[in-house]
Amino acid sequence: MEDLTLGQLFSKGQSKLTFLEDTSLASNDPAYQSVVREALAALEQAQDLVERSAMFSSNELIDDINASDLKFLLTGAYLGQVVLKTVGEERSDILRRSKALFQQFISVCQDHQLMRKDDVDMYEKGINGVKGSAAQQRQDKIARYKREKALKETIQQLRQQLDDEKEQQQQRMATTGGTGEIDQELEREWVLALIDLELLRAIEQLHGIDQELVMVNEMEKMRQMASSSSSSGSVFTDRRAPITRQQDNESHTLDTNNRRPPIRGGPLLTKEGRPLQPFIITNKRQQLKDQVFQPGYNLPTMTIDEYLQQEMDMGNIIKGGGEEPEKKEIEDNDYEALDAETMKQRDWDEFVEANPRGWGNRGNKG
Repeated sequence: MEDLTLGQLFSKGQSKLTFLEDTSLASNDPAYQSVVREALAALEQAQDLVERSAMFSSNELIDDINASDLKFLLTGAYLGQVVLKTVGEERSDILRRSKALFQQFISVCQDHQLMRKDDVDMYEKGINGVKGSAAQQRQDKIARYKREKALKETIQQLRQQLDDEKEQQQQRMATTGGTGEIDQELEREWVLALIDLELLRAIEQLHGIDQELVMVNEMEKMRQMASSSSSSGSVFTDRRAPITRQQDNESHTLDTNNRRPPIRGGPLLTKEGRPLQPFIITNKRQQLKDQVFQPGYNLPTMTIDEYLQQEMDMGNIIKGGGEEPEKKEIEDNDYEALDAETMKQRDWDEFVEANPRGWGNRGNKG
């Protein structure tokens, strides 16, 4: 590629990127990655030539830039797209490199005042982490989709006009032998539409990269914790192991197992990626779905007999009692005992008469 011009390098990288976006090959397919490497080589060399020649200056007005040179502004955006399609390297490094390329492209477009106000607002919200309501995010997404669709249609129409004009000029050159040039304004309009589309894509890609970086960093922390835990020889406690009496002294109810936090004594995965304890991978939608088909209360984890037996084993049930002793009969010649029993019966009759059944229940008074 060292013998290729800047325009040839750019056209080659652009065509390779188009192939990668339209092909049905998987991203980890060797043939796919071969095209990725070719596109990277062409676009990286083109980007190097653009930077060394100082083709674009922040003090230069966009109208002063030649239409044939204006398209090279897209080199950074195309390179960022291709880098994201790379596999076989650390994902965090790929994401950071692509993010830097997109930010550089957006910065150049800002210097030449090529960004629309809504693009600037969306870009600044992404940098500051500002998120609107769910309804507002949905409206913004729909608006961006409609705008992207309209831009693609405009680009296709302008490209068709350029191709038609080029064909007509070739016919005139063949008949008259003269030379001709493509309408510069038409070509400029086509390139500006391409830049507008790539700006929209770059801002959306930055948002997705930031979200993926959070996940990649969390996974990296989990791998480091698993590695350090396995190297220190930590012992894993199975959450399904029987609960000892010491662990269960604080509280005992029928739904104890549901309310007790899970026992965690080690990592989820080994250094090689093998699971060390049972776990469930799910999402919020599945959790909500599962909650629909279950009661709103905690189900018992043991029967009443098992619970009573467990309480009895722990000494929480006092044993004793028995049959009520038989009432001792009073002898006929024990006059004092007979008088005491008679007085006790009279007191009870007076109490029953003074306190009829239901007297304390105010609800029965009508």
